[in-house]
Order: sequence, then structure tokens, then C-alpha cells
Amino acid sequence: MSEPNPYTSPEARVEDVPDPVDRRFRWKAVLIGAATDLICSAIAGVVLVVVFSVVAATSEGSAEDTLDRLGQSWSFLLISMVVGGSFTVLGGYVAGRLARHSFLKHALAAGGLSLVLGILLFRSDDGPYSGVVAILGYGLHLPLAMLGGWLAWRRLAGR
Repeated sequence: MSEPNPYTSPEARVEDVPDPVDRRFRWKAVLIGAATDLICSAIAGVVLVVVFSVVAATSEGSAEDTLDRLGQSWSFLLISMVVGGSFTVLGGYVAGRLARHSFLKHALAAGGLSLVLGILLFRSDDGPYSGVVAILGYGLHLPLAMLGGWLAWRRLAGR
């Protein structure tokens, strides 16, 4: 009687039920999400400064004068805020995807960390639009990070 009984249940798993997720808070996901936001925003900021400096190049003035003019340019500030906001969404998305649970909580923590580090690392503007930039940039930072966490949840829920 070495043949298996055909009426017994199989030994292998039949359903494609995912393994349970460890529900602990994942600081690594938060750190990687915040780093994604800060590093990508810094690189994009450098690229934007170079592109706008070349486009609006004048033969007069130093590099500091050019940076001061860019700080007073509404188009430069608006494009910088849109690009920075998109990288904040990306950072929240990365934090949520790496955590694989509590997507909004991890995205919010990553957004908060990148906001605090961004305030500490990067200089503030004293230009004519500094108040508007501060209100929009700081006020939308956490909701944009949570949008990234929501997108991560939607991506995993869609499977």
C-alpha cells in the first residue's frame, strides 16, 4: 500500500492566500521613504537651477545674483513646488510599499521626517513669495506624502 489515497486532501497549499504580514512599525520604510523624497528633491532642485540659469542667463552678475533672481521668479518657484511635491508623493509611496501595511501611517511618518529634515537642511527664502511658498510647501507636504501612501495601498489592494 505505497500508493497515496486519492480521497485525502493534498499536502500542498491549495489557495493563494498571502502570508500574514508582520504588523510592527517599519522604521526602515520610513527612513527610505524620507530619503527618497529628500534626495530626489535635492537632485531635481539642482537640475532646475541649472536649467533656469541657462535659460535666463545674462552676462552680467555673479552666481549669487542669478540665484537671487531665481528666488524672485514665480515660474521657477511654482515649478520647484510641483516637482518637490511629486517627490514627496513618491517618498510616501515608497514608505507605504516597503511597509506593506498601515500605508498612511508610514507615509505620514516619512513625510513628517522629510519635512523636518528639509527645514533643517535647506535654507529658507526671503523673496517676495516666501510666505506663499512656505504656506503651500509646508501645508501640502504631509497630505502629499499621505497621497503616496494611499497610492501604495491602492496598488497592493488591486492585486
